[in-house]
Formats: sequence, structure tokens, C-alpha cells
Amino acid sequence: MARKGYDHRKVEEVAQKKWAGLDLYSTDLRDEEKEPYYLLIEFPYPSGDLHIGHWYAYVVPDIYARFKRMQGRNVLFPIGFDAFGLPAENAAMKNGADPRRWTEENMARMREQIRSMGTSLDWSKEVVTCDPSYYTWTQWLFLKFFEQGLAERREAPVKWCPKDRTVLANEQVIDGACERCGTEVEEKQLTQWFLKITKYADRLLRDLDALPWREDIKEAQRAWIGESEGAKLTFSLETAATAASLGKAEVFTTRPDTIFGATYLVLAPEHPMVEGLIDFVQNPAEVRAYRETTSRKTERERSENKDKTGVALAGVVAVNPASGERIPVYIADYVLASYGTGAVMAVPAHDERDFEFARRFRLPVRHVIAPRRVDERNPHLPDKELVKRNIIVGIVRNPKTGNYLGLSWKKQGWISFITGGIEEGEDMVETARREIAEETGYTNLRYVRTLGGPVHVEFYAAHKDVNRIAYANHLLFELEDETRAEVSKEEQDLHEALWLDEGKLTRDQMDHAQMDLILERLRSDDCAYTDDGVLINSGTWTGRDNREVIWEMVESIGGERVKNYRIRDWLVSRQRYWGCPIPIVYDPEGAAHPVPPEHLPWLLPEDVDFTTSDAAPLASSQELKERVTKLFGEGWTPECDTLDTFVDSSWYYLRYLDSKDEGDFSDQAMLKKWLPIERYSGGSEHTTMHLLYARFFHKALYDLALVPESEPFVERYNRGIILGPDGQKMSKRWGNVVNPDDVVKQYGADAVRVYYAFMAPYNESGHYVWSDKGVESARRFLDRIASLADTVGDADASEALMQMIARTARKIAEDAERFKFNTAVAALMVLVREFEGQEEVSRTAYHDLLRLVAPFAPHLAEHLWEETGGERSVHEASWPEGAIAASAEATVIVQVNGKKRGELLLAVDAGEEEAVAAARGLEAVEKALAGQEIAKTVYVPGRILNLVVV
Repeated sequence: MARKGYDHRKVEEVAQKKWAGLDLYSTDLRDEEKEPYYLLIEFPYPSGDLHIGHWYAYVVPDIYARFKRMQGRNVLFPIGFDAFGLPAENAAMKNGADPRRWTEENMARMREQIRSMGTSLDWSKEVVTCDPSYYTWTQWLFLKFFEQGLAERREAPVKWCPKDRTVLANEQVIDGACERCGTEVEEKQLTQWFLKITKYADRLLRDLDALPWREDIKEAQRAWIGESEGAKLTFSLETAATAASLGKAEVFTTRPDTIFGATYLVLAPEHPMVEGLIDFVQNPAEVRAYRETTSRKTERERSENKDKTGVALAGVVAVNPASGERIPVYIADYVLASYGTGAVMAVPAHDERDFEFARRFRLPVRHVIAPRRVDERNPHLPDKELVKRNIIVGIVRNPKTGNYLGLSWKKQGWISFITGGIEEGEDMVETARREIAEETGYTNLRYVRTLGGPVHVEFYAAHKDVNRIAYANHLLFELEDETRAEVSKEEQDLHEALWLDEGKLTRDQMDHAQMDLILERLRSDDCAYTDDGVLINSGTWTGRDNREVIWEMVESIGGERVKNYRIRDWLVSRQRYWGCPIPIVYDPEGAAHPVPPEHLPWLLPEDVDFTTSDAAPLASSQELKERVTKLFGEGWTPECDTLDTFVDSSWYYLRYLDSKDEGDFSDQAMLKKWLPIERYSGGSEHTTMHLLYARFFHKALYDLALVPESEPFVERYNRGIILGPDGQKMSKRWGNVVNPDDVVKQYGADAVRVYYAFMAPYNESGHYVWSDKGVESARRFLDRIASLADTVGDADASEALMQMIARTARKIAEDAERFKFNTAVAALMVLVREFEGQEEVSRTAYHDLLRLVAPFAPHLAEHLWEETGGERSVHEASWPEGAIAASAEATVIVQVNGKKRGELLLAVDAGEEEAVAAARGLEAVEKALAGQEIAKTVYVPGRILNLVVV
């Protein structure tokens, strides 16, 4: 009689003791026989009890670590703790606890929990960032950056969290709030320490291209770095009345080709020139009041505010370096001092923000780029005269019916709006009125607006028998009444007027190559054109393609071609206690000096007062002050800020390679052997923080010849997020936390591991709802594997079963490399069902099955291996590599709803269930299914598999 289940508590306890006794997971870094494989997970913050959602970060990468060991690789899979940080300090402030003790107690608890998962982590190489043996090297590396000018202290506007009483890096502000506590941030002007990540912006961007990462991860970093190519141009500032020089304002623009369209200049309210200009303006009180108001806004508020505000620097003008035109100067909060140069040449015709501002303040809008349209129905003909002309396109709407006035051309078969040439010196509106009256007879019209700027249109004008380049100006009118004058016979012979409903205003119906622009402009009153085209109103450049001459224009006006980046230098100062002390002291004159290496680690003092308001807690330490005086002399003072904890985590993976080294931050020989890290798994929320910082840190170390590679990670996988049973992110705040101890007690750790593996692809950033039923189902699957042990004997396995084992081993190996463990588990399930059909299970075949199960359910596999006569540990066994008979395989076309999505190499006798499990491992198939249930399966073995969804 088959067993009903197994005692998972006993099985897991025995297995973990066995692994510890065999010391299975301590990696010999100097092993020369096996090829090294460095697998990394983000080390955790010691927050205390883990909830079941945290398991996801550990157990799925652990499956891969176990798999790679069975493939014969020397796997390094280390663990440590990112142990500095605000939660420990806040607990100390709230409960009077010592942050170090609080942290150490939490780490002890978490070590137990992580081990209970059955992880194969190498604890012998553990690093703890709050340990002086670690942070002495954080300080040493910081000083290396300081020596190279990469660490810099300066005054700057910073983000301040009033709740946590510390500054934040830009990356730590999410939607205007502190990413840790959610409090709305404030802006302050403070002197802080920065790491100059901007020096590496270009390399951080360019080196992404070669990395085999998911494109969404790379795109997130590209967007955050935010490269824009443009030019620096210089505008002279003068007094309006006397033309007295007031200095020069440098602007950064990505569109220097539009410089002839600049109708005003904008300075950020905090721009350093503004203070000096106030003495020359006619409205100093208004300017000061606006600057004060702006200072209370965050950059996010200023960037997102659609209601454009600003104040003119009355009496001050800027001189356009291209045209010599004198234009007004404003300060406006939509311009930020932190981006570019903090000064903008405003071209309202070709920039949406500038257009909104110009409309608000009634400033001129000058079009200098005309969209280019070529009429493919009536293209230029060879040997025809080319005539250039400015024309109007009159668009008349009847407000009573909503219809538009058009012309039906009798000879050509065209349907068009009313068009006509603008005579020299003639007003466009008057031209339009005249042409509309001449061609249709309607005279009582109300001019509404001009729809954007001119459009460059190329066509053959059959009615004039010439090739034409027309600069078409679109003017919108409304019919005031239907009074109509007589139309001349000459015009009647050419065309007749007709009214068109809005649905017929399409390029198919209308004979205007620029119809797309007409429709777009009719539907929007924002007429800023931001694309490319032909230059107009641009001096000698008029008529040229804007992109062809852009850099010629820049050179001609003394500009400079430059690249600008959205990313800002990394602010690393923190006004908190529980962090790595910045190893800097100040002489009596205030100059910064590094703490000499012989005094490292620069220890964190213990006599601090946590109750101070905005002052850094270290400022209250008498011991720190006395230490500095003793070592450096009277009048010397300590740096009282600590480092952002992201500095600690930017290099921890290097320390794993020699975590006990007292003479160096790592072992240079091991760095050469083990770097770069093959695969790094973590949370998507760290893509533009930790992951970007670590890449910068590593490149800086590479330039200092301290690491052998310029990129730290070959692959980066972002995992999904586990939601609580209620569908919200699992958190104590929402009261939806699932206690892993309870789940493990009821179902066992292996059931949780299999459930997580089967839940979804690990390398896709999704959101997955926790389900007790899912774990229960995984446990039933494991019970079935355990029950097979009761039928194990010494009979030989059939060739068909051994072939299926070999195919399953190959599929799991392929899926494992892509972290597609969901389809790997599906294949295992199909194989187990095949085993269940055997009257007597071959011991050899069963041991092969256990080797396939071992990465997923390590405790149970170990128990059953030993129970059925396996030697030592199943985790020392190799991955099954049985040969698959080529003659027994065929290529199967996989379709979804009849459309091909890929191919599979399957056994000619593979069953439908096996085929479907294999097909779902194809990324294109999963994407086509899009989570829908398969309603029907059409399967012809060896030929085709069609999955039909509703």
C-alpha cells in the first residue's frame, strides 16, 4: 500500500543536519578542477521576521544554484546583510534599544529562517556591512574616490525628508515623497558629500548595449541617465534702455536649429545670475517674491505644473546670437537650475512648454520649421517649372451643422479646401477671405485662428501645369450666416462648392498632402510643432533641411556641441547615526582632509543623542570630538554625516571573495578568477538605484585598477513581487502578511519551493497573489513522488521511460537557464505521471527522477535518495545526461489560434500533455496566450500542436 504522505518536519531537520555535516555548500574558491560560477542575490536588510513573500527572493535562485552544481560547476552562492539603515535607528529612538543589538538579533533570526528554506547558501563568506571589518573598506574605497576627485563636498539644493530627518538622493524620491517612509520631501540648500556619477554617465549608458539583460531593465537605466545631445549657446544680457552689458547667459538646447524662433529667454528662479540682475530690473519686489514662492516648491511640482507661471525681468533683454534681435527675459519655475545650464532659449512655436508660457504671457510665436509633405498622388514632373509660393488654405466650418466647406474640382476630380496665393504685402487673413469669397461666394465669416505654422508641400499643380513648393498656412473660419455672393463663371467652370461632414475629412477623401496636420491642428489648440522639417524665417538657412545644417548653425554662432544628462551626482551624506562614518575631518579653516589609513576603521561612536532635531546625531558625540582633537589637534572637527547605505551595497559582492581579508578589500587573484558575476537576481525597484550605483562604483574601481572588469554583472534578472491573499503588496502595514513558519509547519519548505517555482517565470517583473491552495497542490505532488518509493525495485527501466527522463532532463536544463522553472515543474509533473503508470519502478530510473527533483525539493529528494540506497547525498550527484535517440524525435510546429509561434524537438511518441508542457516554455507562446485558458488542443504527434484560446 502506497504511503499517504511523508513527515516533512523530520525529513527537513535530518537533511539540513546532513548537509551541514558534509559541508556541502562552502565553496572552495581556489578549486582548479571545476569551472567557477558566481550566482548572486541581493543581500537582505536585517528587518527581523521574514514573511512568505520574502522567500521568493531566495528559493528560486537556490534551485538554479543546486542545478548548476549538479552540472559540475563550482558555484559560489553567498549571503550577507545590508545591516546599516534607518529602521534600526528608528527602533532605537522609539524603544530605547541599541541599534547594533537590534540589528544582530534580527540577523540571528533571519539566518534561522533562511536556512529553514533549504537554501544552499555559502554562509562561510558572510559579510555584514555594520561590522567594522567591512566598513573599514567602505571608508578606504571612499577615500580612494576622494583622492581621484570623485567624492566632492559642495553646497547644493537637496531633498530633505522631515520625518526621517535626512537628505535623500534623487533616486530615493518617488513621486515627490521619501521612498522609505512616504513623507513628502522638502528642498533645502545644504553642504553635502556627493559621488560624481555624472562623470560616468556616458559609459553607464553606452556599456548597456552589450549586456544580455532584458530590454526593460536597460531601458529603465537609459531613461534615468537621460542623455540628450544639444548645444550650449550664449546670449548677451543688456539693459533695455541703454544696452549696458549685464553679462552672458549660457543656455543648453537640444534644438539649436530653432534659434531664429527664440522670442524670449527664461532663467531658473534660483539661477546664480538672477541675484545680480535684480539691481537692474524695474520690478525687484515682484522678482524677489516669485523666487521666494518657487523656493518652497519641489522640482517635481515645478516640472509637472501645467499652469505656467513666471515674472519678467522688466528692463532686461537678451540678444539672440543668430539674429541680433533683443528679446525679453523671464524667470519661470518650469526651468530648473539642476538641468542643463538653468537657462532656456524659449521657442514657443516648437516647444510645448514654451508655447503654453507664451500663450499665458501673450508673447510672440515665430515659426521657423515647416513640416515637409510630398504629394505622392501628384508628384513633381520632370522638366516642369518649379514655382515657390506662400499660400493659404481656408477652412470654413458651419457651426450650425458641423460641416466644412470644400471644393469639388470638375476636371481634376479633386476635393479640397479653398486655397490661394498670398500676394506680397498681403495679410493672410485678408487673402483667405478674398479667396473664399471668390471661389465659393461666402463672405460673412468669423476668423477663429491660424492652425500652427506654415507647411512645406511639394506637388505638381495640374491646373497651373507647374511643379510647386507651397508654404501652406491653414486658417480656420466659422460661417456667421449663409449669405452668399455670385461666383464668377470662370470659377464655376473650375469647381463647385460643397459641404463635407467631419467624417469625410480624410486623406482618402481630400486632396491635401498635409491632411494629417490639418486634422491634428483642428483638434488641438496647442500648435507647437516639435518634429523636423524645412527651415523658414531663419536667415541664410531658410529652405534647408533643419537636421542637415543644425551643427553648421551652431558653429556659425559660436556655440558648442555637448551632451547633457538627466542623472545627477549621487548625494551620499546622511544626517543619521546608524551608517558608515564618513572618514573626513576638517582643519580649523574648514578644509576637508582624509582620515589616514592607519586610523581606519573610523569607528562609529556610541555616545550619541538621537533626540536632536535636524542636527546629525554624530554631532552630539563627545568621544568623536575628543578623538579628532587627540589625533589632529585643537580646532579640528569631525564630519558628522554618515554614508548612504547604498554605498555599502555597491561593492559587497567583491568582499564575498575574501570576507576575512584584513589587508585588502578583496583578493585580487580571486577577483580575476570569479568576475564578472554570471547572474544577479533582485528586485525591479533597485534598477535605477542599487543596480545603477553598483555599475558606477565598479567602473570607478576599474579605472583605479582595483577590479579586472568594467562591468560587474553579466546577467541581471528582476523578480516579480508576491502579493498578499487580498491582492495588495504583502506588508505588515496592510495586515496581509503570511507567516512562513505556519506554512512550513503545515506543508513543508519543499512545497513552498515547488509552488514558487511553478507560479510564474522568475525573470519577469510581475505581481503574483499568494495562494495556500497552490502550496497545498505542490505538497500533493511531492507526496506522489514519495509514494513511488514504495514500488522501487531492481527491474530494468523501459527504453521509452529512459528516453522520457532524458528529454525531461534536457527540458529542465533549458528552462533553468532562462529561469522558466514553471515550465520545468510542468515537465516534471508529466514525467511523474509516467512513473505512476509503472507496476515496479526501476531503482536506476527513480534515482534519475530524484536528481531532477533535487533542486526543487532538496529535503525530500535527499530523504528518498537515502531511503532507496543512494550513496552520500543526492546533491553531490550529477545531472542526468541520458542520450536521446535522434530517430525518436521530430520537429513539432507550435501554433496559437492557428498562427505559428515556434518549434519544438519532441519524441515522436510524446503525449499531448508533454507537448503542451514543452510548448508553454516558449516565450512567444506564453505571450500569445496572454494568461488565457486553453479551450482546445489540436495535437498531431511529430507534426503540429495548435493551442486554441477563446
